[in-house]
Parts: sequence; C-alpha cells; structure tokens
Amino acid sequence: MYRMLPLEQVVPDPRSPNRLSRMFAKKLRHNIGQLGKYETLTVRPSPDGRRKYQVLNGHARLEALRELGVSEVKCDVWEVSETQARLFLAVVNRLRGSDVPELRMNLLFQLLRKHSKEELAARLPETIAYLDKVERIPEEAERLRKEALPEKTEVVIVDFYLTAEQHRVIDKALGSIKKEFGLRDPSEALARMAVLYLDQFAKTTALRQEV
Repeated sequence: MYRMLPLEQVVPDPRSPNRLSRMFAKKLRHNIGQLGKYETLTVRPSPDGRRKYQVLNGHARLEALRELGVSEVKCDVWEVSETQARLFLAVVNRLRGSDVPELRMNLLFQLLRKHSKEELAARLPETIAYLDKVERIPEEAERLRKEALPEKTEVVIVDFYLTAEQHRVIDKALGSIKKEFGLRDPSEALARMAVLYLDQFAKTTALRQEV
C-alpha cells in the first residue's frame, strides 16, 4: 500500500548511477503531466535519521514531479539495510536510463566489499569475470604507479558490454598480441592493437591517395 509523502521530504540517493537523457526526461515529464499518473516511487527512511525518505527506485520520476510542481509524491516505503539499499540501486536502476560509468564503478566497489563476486553476478548484469576485473582495478593502479608512469598519465575506466561472440574474438586477438609482443596486461595489448590498426590504416590511406 503506497503512502503520499510531502515532496520536500523525498530526496534522491546520490549514489544512484542511473541518469536519463534530456530527451527522455522531457518525455517522462510530459507523460506524467498529461496523464496525471506515474509508477509509485520506492523509498526508504533516510539513514541519517532526518525526517526524510531516500529514493531507491524512481529518481527520474522524482525530478519530473519536482519540475511539475506537485506537493505530494506517491511512495512505497521499504525498511531496508544499507547493504540492501546498495544492491537495490545496482539491480533496479541498471535496467532504466543509462549509468554514469564512474558512479556505477564506485557502487560496484562498495558492493564487492560486502559480497562475493559469485553472489553479485547472480543478481547483477555484470559477470564474474567483469567483477573480477573491477576488483583488481586498485591493484592494477598501484602496479602502474610503482612502474613510475609519468605524473600526468591517467588511468581511464572503459565500461562497455560485449556479446559472447564479440568477447571470444577480442579475447583471441588480445591473446595473440600479448604473445607476439611479450605483454602481460590486456589493456597494454588493446592499446598496441589500436596502434597497429592506426598505422595500417594510415598506410592504406596513403596508398589510395597515390593511385
């Protein structure tokens, strides 16, 4: 059974990685304004003890309702722990809108401190292999630091998903590159493969211009 809560008492969870594009946010706001109906927000009592409620599911709807100037929000109040709230943010919000990679990664780091990779892989879209890579990011960053990379070198997290066939092809290519050039890290192999491609592309372009 839902409850009507004052809008000013409902606040977003800053850890939520989910964001709607400006276009979809506008459509959502228009639909709610036209129909006067929206899916109930899922909230929990604010963990800081204030008389507020923190959103678990419905961040985009909350923003749309705020812009529409409503005074009350339809909410389903859940009593959940901090760990359960993190899991809910990771599972539900991954299915709507699109994640900000940095926020998503930070959320995964937090979850990996409390849960095994196997348990998370059973609940989240990420695979055990992907979570293993996430878990090793601090270790890899430390290794790079010890190898005395220039101070301006930045480690960038690239977050994307592959089909099983795409993963098989890329993994095979990276394996060949690592073996050919004696590289240890897949990221080094990926960078080398990109350099080889760009070099070949430049040569091909030059030949075409000569014809």
